[in-house]
Amino acid sequence: MKYFVRLKDYIFRLSRKGLTPQEISLGVAVGIFVAFIPLIGSHTITAIALASLLRVNTLIVLLSTQVSNPLTFPLQLFLSAEVGSLILNGSFLEIRMTGDIDYVSHYIVPIVIGGLVLGTCLAGLSYVLVKMALKKRLRGVATGG
Repeated sequence: MKYFVRLKDYIFRLSRKGLTPQEISLGVAVGIFVAFIPLIGSHTITAIALASLLRVNTLIVLLSTQVSNPLTFPLQLFLSAEVGSLILNGSFLEIRMTGDIDYVSHYIVPIVIGGLVLGTCLAGLSYVLVKMALKKRLRGVATGG
């Protein structure tokens, strides 16, 4: 939790350095989306590429990708697999330990689809929440509260 408090304080400090709530919340949303891409080891490169392409603050994007870390990644992978399987098959993932499974279609494809769906949904949610929090904070600073 300490990490999230420090991240929140850092984001609020960025708003005082001239970045608009739009720029900050878009950077956070892009970072959250990248964090849910299930390609291990590609988050940094993808984050930098998307930040450059979308012209958002690279540091904010990179910091936001840190929601995907060794502690949260197993849960992310599980949720992505379940959501992807629900979308593709209409049911939750059936875990089987046999040699006759096509691992790509049974596990990998649902994880990728689920990760993209979860990433998109959570990126949109984070965009709205961060923008609202920043606007509320800026209103409070402007009125002296």
